[in-house]
Amino acid sequence: MNDKDQTVPLFPFGVPNQSMIIAKDQILIKDSNETVLSTVNADIRLDLVPRPRINVHVTNVEELNIAERVELAWMLASGKLFYLELKKHKKCIEGYLTTCHVSNPKESSLIFSPSSETIIGVGNKDTQMQYVIFYLFNFKKIIANKRRYSKNVNLEAGNWVVELKSFTDSDSTFKKLKNEGGYGLTHVGCLRKKDGAPISGEEATDKLDMLYYFFSFAKGAWCNPVCAMGFNSSYRVWESWSSPKEPSFSQPLSWFDEHHSEQLENLFPDFMRCWNDEYWNGTFQQAIYWYINANNSNIDVGIILTQTVLENLSLDYAVNECKKNAETFVRLYAFDKIKFLFDCLDIPNYITGNTPKLMKLAEEFKLKDSMWKDASYSIVRVRNSLIHPDRKNHGKFEDVMYDTWNLGLWYLELSLLNLCRYSETYHNRLTEKSIGVVEKVPWESKL
Repeated sequence: MNDKDQTVPLFPFGVPNQSMIIAKDQILIKDSNETVLSTVNADIRLDLVPRPRINVHVTNVEELNIAERVELAWMLASGKLFYLELKKHKKCIEGYLTTCHVSNPKESSLIFSPSSETIIGVGNKDTQMQYVIFYLFNFKKIIANKRRYSKNVNLEAGNWVVELKSFTDSDSTFKKLKNEGGYGLTHVGCLRKKDGAPISGEEATDKLDMLYYFFSFAKGAWCNPVCAMGFNSSYRVWESWSSPKEPSFSQPLSWFDEHHSEQLENLFPDFMRCWNDEYWNGTFQQAIYWYINANNSNIDVGIILTQTVLENLSLDYAVNECKKNAETFVRLYAFDKIKFLFDCLDIPNYITGNTPKLMKLAEEFKLKDSMWKDASYSIVRVRNSLIHPDRKNHGKFEDVMYDTWNLGLWYLELSLLNLCRYSETYHNRLTEKSIGVVEKVPWESKL
């Protein structure tokens, strides 16, 4: 494969929600005792509906004898685990029989679902490759100036380079997804090293995991590299079989503005730095995990999750960066922990007209409790009303739930951006301005 072909899709990903074959093989179906029950031909497919999964479709069910069919049907009913030995790929996959219609040879189907993903279908952690091709489904519609699609986004960090290109049919894909939902290919990526040094299978897996969190943080919803393939010169030597993790097509709010692809390029180096930091890696992954869940949950659940993440970030920042005593810090009130984080990161800790209903409530309560002027205190009080019902103020917090949820997520986005030492523009989810309108992060706008 030459350089010009590196970001051309190698699978028939053109039609949203369409199942596609990613591999073919002869498979030995074994039980838990590794007794061979049957030998079949099969397609390994990426099925997108009703939910994305890597599935193994047997293609010659009609050739199975009656005894084999009865045995498989019985094991489907029992819910037992199967072992699928892929002869050509020399891999063994654990999985469950999820579809078994074998009584009528003309309308028969036999489908196995692996018990977990991602599956390394070709190669291993020691395999050496020159570059890795991967695919993004349902990512944001990246647009350059004059409302044209950006030809590519180049992400660079140290010796690593990621080239991301919009799929040629992205416009029609987005229209179909917006109308019908589901999953469609929107971008193709290429991962390589600047100096041309080989990439090991272990390195590829780690960097794809990092990109999973990077693109998810940018979108505000899960967006993972799918069906990655590693190449050595023109030969495919490594494959990672996986399916999209997002529940379905969505366009949630997030800090990334799709008219400003430079935001991705500016964040990437320090995002990778945090990912590689032994002190911050676990916290960083956990914070993004709960951020994605909070951003796509019911509002009441999102408020609870957001406060929890902000507290955890404040503790780790206090201990790792400020050398505070952990036992002393955890005894602080939740709002004091969060206030400490905002003060350290130079993020304004007050309520503005961008959350009008919460501002009105804070003004009302501030007459009796001056701490309501702090956003950290207000967020915690609203969250506490969900966990610890307050008869005295029953019903007073219902109208401010959306403002509180949105404000908490704004703080969480800014906290993560600051921890990445990000100093450029972002889309402010609180202002409800149109796509393309951005502003400087607050710790830079003060300068």
